[in-house]
Amino acid sequence: MSFDYDVMVVGAGPVGSTIAYYLSRNGLNVAISEKKREVGYPLQCAGILSKHIFEKNELPDEVIINTVQGAFLHTQNHILNVETQENVAYVIDRIAYDQFLLNRATENGVDLINQKVVDVDTEEGITYFSNNQFITSKIIIACDGHSSKIASKIGNEQKSYHASQMLVSIDDENMGNFRKSDKKKDDYVDTFLSEEILPGFLWIIPLENNTYRVGLFSNQSHKNQDVTLMDFLNENFEYEILERYKGFIPIFNDKNQLVKDRVILVGDAASQIKPTSGGGLLIAFDSCKIASKYVLEAIKNDDINILEGYQKEFNDKYLKEFSYQFKVQKTLNLLNDDDLDYLFEKLKRNDCERIISEYGDMDNQSALVKEFIKRGLIFKIIPTFLFKKVTNIFGF
Repeated sequence: MSFDYDVMVVGAGPVGSTIAYYLSRNGLNVAISEKKREVGYPLQCAGILSKHIFEKNELPDEVIINTVQGAFLHTQNHILNVETQENVAYVIDRIAYDQFLLNRATENGVDLINQKVVDVDTEEGITYFSNNQFITSKIIIACDGHSSKIASKIGNEQKSYHASQMLVSIDDENMGNFRKSDKKKDDYVDTFLSEEILPGFLWIIPLENNTYRVGLFSNQSHKNQDVTLMDFLNENFEYEILERYKGFIPIFNDKNQLVKDRVILVGDAASQIKPTSGGGLLIAFDSCKIASKYVLEAIKNDDINILEGYQKEFNDKYLKEFSYQFKVQKTLNLLNDDDLDYLFEKLKRNDCERIISEYGDMDNQSALVKEFIKRGLIFKIIPTFLFKKVTNIFGF
């Protein structure tokens, strides 16, 4: 059977553009489709990446807005400060980054098709477009986001949290009063936990010139999230709202398929998202490398069954980490605001700011959980009446 392309990538966001680039760089004939006329719009991301980004993908200096070396962690009445002596995260211009990655792909020979995909034939490798045209390819890679039509086509369950974010101007005095600290304002992010938002959280990410991305993800509707954000801002700051954004964060489901016939899923379409933080770009970039290996091998050997190795390798690498994060999330969901205050007070008394600073990692959170378990801190910081439930969650 003759095909128009070796690979058809659906979705030209950062994940689709990255895997298209990897495959074209390795000699494959690749096309990428995108329904938007300009990638990156509207902004639907907090735009912060851990220091491990350079292990996963290219990050040009021109898209880096700020660097971060620590965090202030808040409950209603307590604050923890965790920090390092080096940069642990990069705040980026996400729109510029998306465009950089797509340009990199097209400059390397990837054909860009500005059409909306309406259906695929997973067995025959046919991608159908809204203009009544179609393209055939040996493999279709779905990178079409949280509400992926292709994920739905192969029977995957798709659930998401709502996410809302604002670009806000806040002066140094206001931010210092909120943190109860005079440390440099743009070197730290803030997270805020409350029973109203769990299992998500609220974040404040510093950009430049006293501007911040203030957002949250939760089970609330976008309308209710707006109320929560406005209440939070009104209670803590004098501010000016410059822009507003809405989005969705997929919920990882280990029962979902990543491979079916000639189709594979990567990124949000595959719900490859960290349960506790809602971040997924670095995992998705790593998945691009994993998937590319099996795509190249499958095409070289004319055997699409080889694609099954992608799901196995992804699961072997990430399911245990995700399991720890789900356990942390379930534990936090047991807590009300008083319990969260109690937790933070105990964390402070047990030198946990130092431990979190030493072992905390945005991308490998299980290392910190294991350290807490090893030191017996879990039962020192959790309210006594929750011991049994926490024991059941962690399987002690």
